[in-house]
Amino acid sequence: MTNGFKNNKAIIPFILVLVVLALIGFAGYYFGFLKFIYAVMMPERFSAFSLPLLAIIFGIAAFFSPCSFTVLPAYIAHHLTGDAENTDKRFGRALYFGMIASLGILTVNLIIGLAIAVLGVAVPFAKDPRDDIPLILGVRIATGFAIAYFGLFAILDKPLFIPFLERAVGQFRSRFTQNTFFYGMFYNGAAIGCTGPILLGLMLYAFSTASFAGALSAFIIFALTMSVLMVTFTLVIALFRESIARSIAPVLPLIKKIAGVVMLVTGLSIALLTLEGNRIFVKLFFPFLE
Repeated sequence: MTNGFKNNKAIIPFILVLVVLALIGFAGYYFGFLKFIYAVMMPERFSAFSLPLLAIIFGIAAFFSPCSFTVLPAYIAHHLTGDAENTDKRFGRALYFGMIASLGILTVNLIIGLAIAVLGVAVPFAKDPRDDIPLILGVRIATGFAIAYFGLFAILDKPLFIPFLERAVGQFRSRFTQNTFFYGMFYNGAAIGCTGPILLGLMLYAFSTASFAGALSAFIIFALTMSVLMVTFTLVIALFRESIARSIAPVLPLIKKIAGVVMLVTGLSIALLTLEGNRIFVKLFFPFLE
């Protein structure tokens, strides 16, 4: 009975961490994304800000867009499934993993940016997620199922095996590092329906008011803003994780299973809501479109 009580107490800090991070995500959505939509995302309002500041605002809105932060629970769970780290090196390791995840974000941003540069106004990004073309929906669905795949292997406590991806990221020294890079890609991959229109709006405005160098600078600032936020978020996760590492040690195997379930549920939710046509998703997170 005593051990069971201690184990139950050990789960409490874990739950508190999830609650705190969920609140951060909601605050970012409400004050970063919705405020951006309501107060800034109007062409006539763009001129009220300098281009670098506008790029930062756009980057914050993209990071906290509902398409993006639906991946955050899985990203948090991924870090909780990792082995306990040496507390003396926790900041450095968290910074390293945050930068690896940011590299995944930058990779997808570069792909979107190149699409915009090549296609311009013809780029197929819809302002309403219910109007997303099959290609965009396909990326979101594939991302959802990929996250669910990660969760399933975490539950089974088995290593992932994705041959072509293993070769593509084989230079990373550990599987956990590889998976962190994938989560950075997932973060933007799941968000492409939201990130695309935001980045498109920024780039079209930048090209119309600045030189090519100015537009390129705006893109770099946008991408780096998202990257800095991902690094910051990873540092917060690491700070909380290591501060409660001893208390969760007795139930770490259980927490890894729970984390796997979170990844599985998150991934399937993203995929199934997208398959449904994004209608429920829009009702929950895009009230201004109803």
